[in-house]
Amino acid sequence: MGGLLAVLAWHSYAQATQPDPSGADVVPPVTYQSPLHSYRGFEHQTPGDWREANATVGRIGGWQAYAAEVWEASQSQDDGADSDIDNAADAGGDANPHQHH
Repeated sequence: MGGLLAVLAWHSYAQATQPDPSGADVVPPVTYQSPLHSYRGFEHQTPGDWREANATVGRIGGWQAYAAEVWEASQSQDDGADSDIDNAADAGGDANPHQHH
């Protein structure tokens, strides 16, 4: 008897969850665009004249110009950190215990 009740309960549940045959709940069409839709293939580029590239680097200042840019950027960042340590020491704190070693 319990099995019959379970079947009847399932049957009434299944009928209640079926979609509306009138079409009121229409599913919108699925749109898909491939991620490769806007892909651009490899385009071979001929390398430029190496003599001209070397002359350009020489005019700029060579590798030393690039090294100076990096060094200057690191110094401007370090200046802010050093002033914080100096300010703490002036206030009586010992911000850098290894300062006098």
